[in-house]
Amino acid sequence: MNGLKMDFLSSDALRSKSSIEKVSMIVDRVKGGDLVIIEGGLTPEEGAELIETTMREIDIENFVGIDIYTLEKSKRSLFGMSKKTVGLTIIGPANLMKTVKKKSNFLSMIADTGDSSASMH
Repeated sequence: MNGLKMDFLSSDALRSKSSIEKVSMIVDRVKGGDLVIIEGGLTPEEGAELIETTMREIDIENFVGIDIYTLEKSKRSLFGMSKKTVGLTIIGPANLMKTVKKKSNFLSMIADTGDSSASMH
């Protein structure tokens, strides 16, 4: 059976980890073919480190890179101003994340697991 594994990580689960530990954990899981869904997001520095680490790990045969999608949420401040924060971040193998439709508060994704046996009888 060929399936898609998704790991959901709360912000609390990541809070105690260093930036390097977060990035390493994400890259290891995504290289294994998993989608990682994080409550909130990464800091700009962590995002840059994630991309840099991914670029070093690319192997055309086995690991072609990652795609990162974020879904933001708006909060009203004390003065009525709207402030956007990251609600969740989805990180996955670039070769799986095929179709994405994104609006400000909606994200739709199709992950291609390559399971052709499902269409065979």
